[in-house]
Amino acid sequence: MIKSSIIFVCFLFVWCSSTSPQYLSTQIITSAGVYIFGPSLTEADTLATDQGEALNDFSYYSNRIAAFVRAKGLPCEYISARTIKIRFAGKRFVTVYRDSVEFGTILADGRNKPLVLKYVTTDAELKEKCNEYFNFK
Repeated sequence: MIKSSIIFVCFLFVWCSSTSPQYLSTQIITSAGVYIFGPSLTEADTLATDQGEALNDFSYYSNRIAAFVRAKGLPCEYISARTIKIRFAGKRFVTVYRDSVEFGTILADGRNKPLVLKYVTTDAELKEKCNEYFNFK
């Protein structure tokens, strides 16, 4: 129950965009932004206790970075698809395969190779990575 509540909060901060329903097995990213990826609600309920604790931290940091990114004018979405493909016009796909316990963050701007950060990254580290990757001032 607690894990479901945490994932719900994670979904809440990204407003469950209609472009990333959790039932899709493959999600294709074609626009710049920050993408948080992780388990669906069903998968979260099956995580081991230590993985659930890591997911708690992940959700906390993700909520904080979402506010930061949106203040900079970029979208932030949550994706629970098993396969995530990142593709911008005329460029090769970059593919992230997510198993049932893997979660992380993708930074994509359409010009550079997407930056994939797996597992828990603190909000301070995420802000630093976003500042570097997107050239925020």
